[in-house]
Amino acid sequence: MENQYRPLVSIVIPVYKAEEYIGKCIESLQNQTYSNLQIILIEDSSPDNSGQICDDYAAKDDRITVIHHERNMGVSKTRNDGLAIVKGEYIAFVDGDDYVAPTMIEDCLSTINEKQVDVVVFDIAVVENGKISPRHMDERYFIDIKSAYTALIEDKIPNYLCNKFFKANAWKEIRLKENTDFEDLMIMPLVFKNLSSVYYLQKSLYFYNCDNENSITSNWSAKSKYGLFCSYLYRQPLAEELGMTDFVRYCRHRAIRSAVGGIGFNLAKPELQEKQIEHMLEYLKQEERSSDIPSIGAKYQVLLYGALHAPFISKLYGHMMFGLERIKKSL
Repeated sequence: MENQYRPLVSIVIPVYKAEEYIGKCIESLQNQTYSNLQIILIEDSSPDNSGQICDDYAAKDDRITVIHHERNMGVSKTRNDGLAIVKGEYIAFVDGDDYVAPTMIEDCLSTINEKQVDVVVFDIAVVENGKISPRHMDERYFIDIKSAYTALIEDKIPNYLCNKFFKANAWKEIRLKENTDFEDLMIMPLVFKNLSSVYYLQKSLYFYNCDNENSITSNWSAKSKYGLFCSYLYRQPLAEELGMTDFVRYCRHRAIRSAVGGIGFNLAKPELQEKQIEHMLEYLKQEERSSDIPSIGAKYQVLLYGALHAPFISKLYGHMMFGLERIKKSL
């Protein structure tokens, strides 16, 4: 791309409890084969040294901008603050504890221009205990944007923000829903609904770190369960629009399971707002009264009963799950 127009690419990076990993993340962007970058680091009032590390890198590289939150705002607000100052013609997202391949930007930029598409989707590789395991997708889901949109709603292709490279106008009118986790699951169908074309680049360009127990994508919290619950509620009407009756039922099934899990986790380790708890409880009451409640299995039937009628069951479940996770991490 030496003799071509070199557009600015903006990369939005939320940073929280990532002091062990943020240096590698930043350096993987600094060392890209494509250099015209706006690297936006949003430090979300992290209690460790992440903020200072970001400032140190910014002092030596004028492509880096750092935003500091005075209090923890959550990953969605953090990303939205980054989107608010984007200047590039293209946008990518990276999490502060992950890193990317040296050619990620150049590969995506070349592809998006060569194929004349609105978004490029690429593979990730999972990094766990030093082992790198590529994850691939089925290219049949990328025949056209409608196929990709349907596959996103059905969870057949990942809803991650971080394995996609967008034209900036895709985000012009869109922001992430704040105060919830798993915002990717809610925002991606909305973004794709407004796009006209997509291309799948079968190359692992993003390295997802599973070793950071403080990862912003961790599933072991009441907030994460509530985020999943909201994401399945959000996707039900989208699926109904497409006549996806079976998937609507699947969304209800997953919403119930996420809600009873979230209530149990919150009783064991409180972190949700009262209105969030009420949101889940009201939904569960509605489903319990329904004449066509989806099959959720014996375990979740017990947890549904516990959430609505016997909180000690839910609390015990929450403590058991946190205990199992501690054992797993100690092995």
